[in-house]
Amino acid sequence: MRLRQLEYFVAICECGSFTAASAQLFVAQPSLSQQIRALEKEVEAELLERGQRGVSLTAAGRAFLPHARAALQATQEARRAVANVTSGGEGELNVVTVRSVASGVLPAPVGRWHDRYPGTILRLHDVSHRRDLETAVREGKGDLAIGPRPLDWEGPVESIGFEHLVVAGGSAEVGGVATVAELATAKWVHFEPEQGMSEVLEWVSASLGFTPRVAVRVGQVAAAVRLAVEGVGLTVVPENAVPAEYLGRVRSTTPQLFRELVAYSRSEMAQLTKLFVATMRETELPLVGPDAVPPDALVR
Repeated sequence: MRLRQLEYFVAICECGSFTAASAQLFVAQPSLSQQIRALEKEVEAELLERGQRGVSLTAAGRAFLPHARAALQATQEARRAVANVTSGGEGELNVVTVRSVASGVLPAPVGRWHDRYPGTILRLHDVSHRRDLETAVREGKGDLAIGPRPLDWEGPVESIGFEHLVVAGGSAEVGGVATVAELATAKWVHFEPEQGMSEVLEWVSASLGFTPRVAVRVGQVAAAVRLAVEGVGLTVVPENAVPAEYLGRVRSTTPQLFRELVAYSRSEMAQLTKLFVATMRETELPLVGPDAVPPDALVR
């Protein structure tokens, strides 16, 4: 049973004849008759009585007509629902990200998204580690991931920008630079292994050739920054994750450190997902583009 056959059947009932329905549908009358015969064969009942004055419904036809109309109405509603999703009018989007990105990068694009697509439901899920991000998308718990570039990913990946990693704590001066010698001799506010910044700090220390002397381990970036500025030790965090009141207590390093952020999905991005990525690109983010990353910088 095809939708076209239902459409033809309803049109004949409403027009009262094959001739009038043929003109309304711009379909040749023999083709119209052929489709109705095929429909009657499938339902195993005669639906229309043909007469010189037009057509009339049989008992089977009267029973069939409301269901045919309902099927066509449901089809129209389904098409509208899909159109709303693909245009951003309606639908649900699950975005998974790491916690520092949820608070430091996504507020502005999420705000713009809700202004632009108020009919959509955006669910933002945050995790503590890059590997949890990958697992969530791989298992279908998220439509889109926003976070560090995955180490091994077969689906589509699009670069969003680069986070500037800074050192918090120590004898920070506005515009000052933390040297490798200072980093190598300092005590550190490190992160618990399940916190993704632990992996970043290990990468920083390995890249610069020192082993961090751990004073304390924490599970949250905000706690690490607060402890660092209180003098417990140094820590490395994305600059966009530093509260405004502590920006005067952070420094860049030499060489500078950056972490790339990307958007990725398990398979080809759906239209709603593409719209969210486009919204991020249209929003001024606390990230830098590839052209702003110095040639001698270390990039995660």
